[in-house]
Amino acid sequence: MHGITRIGEEAFYCCTNLTSIIIPNSVTSIEDGAFWCCEKLKDITLPNGITRIELFTFDSCQSLSSIIIPNSVTSIENNAFSDCENLEKIMIPPSVKRIEEGVFDGCERITIFTTKDSYAAKYARENNINLRIVEL
Repeated sequence: MHGITRIGEEAFYCCTNLTSIIIPNSVTSIEDGAFWCCEKLKDITLPNGITRIELFTFDSCQSLSSIIIPNSVTSIENNAFSDCENLEKIMIPPSVKRIEEGVFDGCERITIFTTKDSYAAKYARENNINLRIVEL
């Protein structure tokens, strides 16, 4: 995948055998629903060049249990992680200034790890989502 700069809309939609992926830093855009319904996806490494997690990017990735959002990301769009039933940990950096509606719908076990005064901490408090304060 080196040399690739974007992953297109629904590129891996319902790839039922995809279990892990490392996206190289050459990728600067992961489009809507790129990994939607990849039920067995457990491990993903996101590149430092992306600036947002788009609509439905990881919707229904039921095996995903944790993910680290890169420092380059500034927004997480609608339903990006909805119905990720086993998602327990998400590290959100202070660079994220916007988290849209329904991002964690159906993620009953989720805990947001972030810094004390970040937007993600405020979002977690306002939406009754488990929160752990960390120092980055």
